[in-house]
Amino acid sequence: MFNNRSPWVEQLKNKFNIEALSKDHKTDILIIGAGISGITSAYYILKNTNFNVTLVEAKTLASGATGHNAGQLVSYFEKQISNLVKEFGFEMAVAAQKDINSAWYLLEQIYQDTGITTSISISNGYAGIQSYEDLVTHLQNAQVYKKAGLTYEKLSIADDCPYLEKIPQKFHNLFSVIKKKDLLEFLETNDSSYYAMISIKKGVMNSALFCEDLLTYIFKNYSKRFDYFDKTPVSDIKLLKNHSLAISNNKEINSEKIVLCTNGFEKINIINQAGKDINTKFHHLVIGCVGYMAGYLEEDLREPTAISYLPKASKTGNEAFDNDPYFYLTRRDYEIKNKRYNLICIGGPEAIMDDSNKYKREHPFPKEAQESINKFLHKTYKYSPKGQIDYKYIWHGLMGYTPNGVRLIGPEPLNKNLLYNLGCNGIGILPSIFGASKISKILAGEKFERSIFDPSNFEKI
Repeated sequence: MFNNRSPWVEQLKNKFNIEALSKDHKTDILIIGAGISGITSAYYILKNTNFNVTLVEAKTLASGATGHNAGQLVSYFEKQISNLVKEFGFEMAVAAQKDINSAWYLLEQIYQDTGITTSISISNGYAGIQSYEDLVTHLQNAQVYKKAGLTYEKLSIADDCPYLEKIPQKFHNLFSVIKKKDLLEFLETNDSSYYAMISIKKGVMNSALFCEDLLTYIFKNYSKRFDYFDKTPVSDIKLLKNHSLAISNNKEINSEKIVLCTNGFEKINIINQAGKDINTKFHHLVIGCVGYMAGYLEEDLREPTAISYLPKASKTGNEAFDNDPYFYLTRRDYEIKNKRYNLICIGGPEAIMDDSNKYKREHPFPKEAQESINKFLHKTYKYSPKGQIDYKYIWHGLMGYTPNGVRLIGPEPLNKNLLYNLGCNGIGILPSIFGASKISKILAGEKFERSIFDPSNFEKI
């Protein structure tokens, strides 16, 4: 059995012959990391400024979390908006939600402006809820959205819900009661322990293939201002007063500014020669989490969807670190040798890594993770195959989690020659795109109000 075979990486066309950096190099902006964060950052910086841009990747294009994710497009945070309000206040939390929502428009504009054809499916997605505690949390979220004038998650509660009468009056205008059989039909399950659900805009996309197609556009339209090097791991960054140096395999890259679009915990030694040391703070705040996923093909074609299943109330209040995470399922069109299938992808099992540098993409897929996915499918997904499931793909990916579950976007406070667009926090496609757009505007000289994404917030953690 294969250990890490991703359906997203398998669809890559591999049409580039990218070489490693072989000599010293000079550029205006250096971007480190060629996943969706790095590729879209390159695109927006080239589009919105006149800078020369160089992109380097330690391994190969989209070989990290971008090629080893669940393929979900969602515009919400891993951390509940109601908790963000408690941490940052109503105005800042709402502004951040609007920022992430704007990524839907940014993504649409990329497609229109570039003409790329990466398949994308957008529709209503669902999340099934079992516990009263989780239901109240999402009602609190809806309350925040409504107060802010934002489109909020539509909540539906089954008519046989045992805690229906327990819901406080202040939430009664935020949900509707529907027949239990209808709720289970939306959730595509026969598991009667789900008593409520939320409905919200979701999408499904191969973010690795999106990166490859966008890179093709960049090469075609910005070749005079753009360079890209694969297999160029950066070991050291030296930040000076007016420029920066990056070292890779004893080769030096001289740039005005560096944008880190990595997961956040790579082996990069950062030396700030123009101020206080930031090395220790940077390396020890971002935590690595390995997500385990599996996928199989079915010939009965159904509409694309994205569904989450919340089996229990959160134990910590921060979903990113729960010991009993929710499961998520996506269904999308998938073509092999000119034959169309549905690809069903499931994820949920995860493991926090004390030392993220020990993670290897060649690591065996844990038997416990596969058994957990099997159990979930047979119990929950009503269209799952009977008996043993013939997985065509099983894969795992290392994600970067910031301490407060919020993406890091903007300049390093101790030296503004270093900027961040990192911390996927499990659902990073749309936040990466928003972050890329914002980074380009910062480099173009635009000023922004303080936000929950600011790297300065790390100083309080």
